[in-house]
Parts: sequence; structure tokens; C-alpha cells
Amino acid sequence: MTANIILYKSLEALALLLGATSALFITRLPAWGQGAETTPFNLQSLDPPAGDHQSPSPQRGGVWGEVSSTNAPTQSSYSAEDLKGEGLEQGISQQRQNPPTQPQRPELETIQEELDEEPDFAIVPLPRYSSIKGIHGTLDLILTNLGENDQTLDLRLEGGERTIGATFRYTDPWLESGPSDSGYQVRLFNTRSPEPQFLDGDREVNLIHDHEAWVDRLGGSFSFYQPVTPTGVVLSAGASYQRVAIRNSAFTSRLYSSDRLGNPLTLSEQGLDTLVTLNLGLFQDRRNSSEWPTQGYRFELATEQSIPVGSADILFNRLSASFTQFVPFQNQTFVFNLQGGTILGDVPPYQAFNLGGSDSVRGYQDGEIGTGKSYIQGTVEYRFPIIEDLNLPYSSALSGTVFGDFASDLGSAESVFGEPGEVRNKPGNGFGLGLGVRLLTDFGPVRLEFAVSDQRDLSAIFKIGERF
Repeated sequence: MTANIILYKSLEALALLLGATSALFITRLPAWGQGAETTPFNLQSLDPPAGDHQSPSPQRGGVWGEVSSTNAPTQSSYSAEDLKGEGLEQGISQQRQNPPTQPQRPELETIQEELDEEPDFAIVPLPRYSSIKGIHGTLDLILTNLGENDQTLDLRLEGGERTIGATFRYTDPWLESGPSDSGYQVRLFNTRSPEPQFLDGDREVNLIHDHEAWVDRLGGSFSFYQPVTPTGVVLSAGASYQRVAIRNSAFTSRLYSSDRLGNPLTLSEQGLDTLVTLNLGLFQDRRNSSEWPTQGYRFELATEQSIPVGSADILFNRLSASFTQFVPFQNQTFVFNLQGGTILGDVPPYQAFNLGGSDSVRGYQDGEIGTGKSYIQGTVEYRFPIIEDLNLPYSSALSGTVFGDFASDLGSAESVFGEPGEVRNKPGNGFGLGLGVRLLTDFGPVRLEFAVSDQRDLSAIFKIGERF
């Protein structure tokens, strides 16, 4: 990548940061027109920390994160790990870290309860860019603090150069009456965009007439969360339904079952698969902070079992695990992440693990390293303070980071149905090195990173939210 492209990427990241900040402060609305003063909405819950490609990582965070927060390589949209909502997970974690204090005086308690019960409405437009979706934008309509348990209603509308879609979520994060109370989440979605399984190899393979493959996902999911130990181990369980179709653009009814070389893109011969899964997981978050962690750990285990229905008769089981350790050293922090996964059975290519990208190996584009049925991935980061008490509006700290990433598909690319990685000559292994800065703001941590891959490709990365 030339120096001009690096400069353009850097300016683009700065423009996105300024646009996001401006949009936040311009559009912040009082609760239902009541004139109540409110703090800026936490953008970390709006922007998926894992690659901007919303098909994404098995583990992504945020109210809108195609969830979980360990940021495994990008895979299918709305898979098993997508059922683990950061709002739920973070709520349970904070409940462990911040147990209820002693009761206040009755009159203060009554006032606080009245304030807590007021719903809060926000409209947040955000400009975005990703290597998969190009220039696009999102509009989030968010209603928070509903009922007695801080339920949230979210509607995200997305559109742009190479994406269109809508996602609705209803979240009941946790109850406040005790440490073992549960939460749940319901999601409905309809999205269309390219996905990295079918892009970014040394060899370009598209549909006939050289159209890119767009993955159309329509469906919903339900997930339930139950703390099972006093130390914050949480059990998640749920089910999801997807109707997955391959198309050649955003607005078309035409279906494609194979690319221009005849390689299958879906398990059915019609280009339309029905995917029903049951999901089970365990996670624990023992970090000292969800926004600026310096010590502690978090881990996740997940399994996803498909139920064969419809003409495709899809049957597979996905297993994945991730562990992140934060090690403090004076006022600095070392971060170690190790994760891996495997899929048993016949997995459709759009559900395989993708390696490479801003939440996998930085320096590569999303999915550029490989698409496999198994993977292993590791990251080491060194984080150091630059300004610990930053005297700027809405910003409180600035730190730097130096990192290294590595990932491998363990030679499993050939076993993916349709072999999308092999067909596109993806290497299957890769590592990247880089450095960056991290800004702690009132709407979450903001990251600007520069990375180089072992193929000597350079990339600039801008993200809102923690990676680990």
C-alpha cells in the first residue's frame, strides 16, 4: 500500500472520529422531550469493536456488536457468538464488581428511583468505512432505561456503497435484586452486503458477469443469560433462525448457488439455505474495567449446533474458545489473547471462520488470510500511558500501544464446502505488527492503529470500543 493510501486512511479515520463526535452532540435528545439533562450516550455500545464488517467476529461487543468481545476472526453474521450481548455481559460483570451500596435516605432514594425510571431516547447517525462495505452510514434509534431493569430497544438502519439492512434488538440486561438474576435478548435482522469469505484473496473469483457475491440474511435469535457462580461465570443459551441467500447486489431477487467457476456458495442448489441453530456458552469477565482494563482476565467458551431443516439439510457443530489476560507492570499493561475453534460437519462457506482484519490480524484486510473450518489466533499488546490526566472536553486519558497478531487456519481451508479460501489463493497463515494510540472518551475508548503484515501491506485502523 502506497504512502498516499496510508495518508488517506489516516485522514479518513480522523474524519470519522470528528463526524461521530459531531453527530453525537448534535443529535443527543432529552428523554421524551421532558428537558431532562443527560450525559452523552456511550458510543461503545453502538459501534462493534470487532471489524466494521458486521458479519463479523464470532465475538463482538456492544449493544450493536455482532457480539461478544473477545474478537475472534470474522465469521458469519448472527452466529452462536452473536447471541452473547455485551449489554447483558457488561451488566452482569458490573453487578459483580459494584455490589449494591447501603440504602440512601428515603427521600433521596425516591428521587433516584424516579430519575432511573425515566426512559431515555437518542438518535445517533454515524459515518463509517470498511474494506468490505466501503463508505456507508448507520442511523441508531435507541430507547434505554425502560421498565425496572434497564431494558433497551434498539433499531439500527444501515446503508451505503455496499450494504443495506436493518437490525432490531430488545435487551433485558440483568435484574438488580440479586447476583444470580438472569437476562435475555431478542434480535430481528435483515441485512445484505458482501462478506469476507468471498473477497480479498490473491485471486479474484466473483459471480457471473463479475458481480460480487452479496450475502442476504433474514432471521432472528433469542438468547438467555444466567449467572451460575458468585465469581461471575455466566451461562448463555439460545436459538437462532436465518434464511441465507446469495445475490449479486442489494436490490435484486435473483439467487446464485455458485460462482463463475462453478464453486458452490450455498449447500442448497437454489442459492437459498435455511439455518437453524441451538447455542450454548460460558463466559466470565474479571477485568477491572470494561472500558479501560489494566488487569484481570476474561474467557469465553461457545458451541453452536445446527438443526437440519429445509432443502439444504445443514448439520454441523461449531466449537470456539478465547482467553484474554491483562498483566499490569507499574503503570503499563501487557495484554495476551489466545483463541481457537473448529467446526464439525458440513459448514456452508458463509459460516466458516475468517482470518485477517482489524479484529484478527491487523495489517491484513478482513478475511484476507484464510477461510477455514478450524483456526488458532494469538495477540500480544503492550499498552503504555502517554497522558494519564488529559484535560480535554469529553476525553480523560491518552495511551499508546504496540502489538503483534498471528493466525492460522491449520490447513483446514480445503475442508470448507466450496473451498472459498483455496479458490482465492488465501495463504492460510499470517502475522502483523503495529502501533497505535488509544483515547479514553465519554463515549468509550477510541483506537487509531497502523499495522504492517508479513506481506508488507500497510493498513490504518479506526475503531470505537475495546478489542479485548
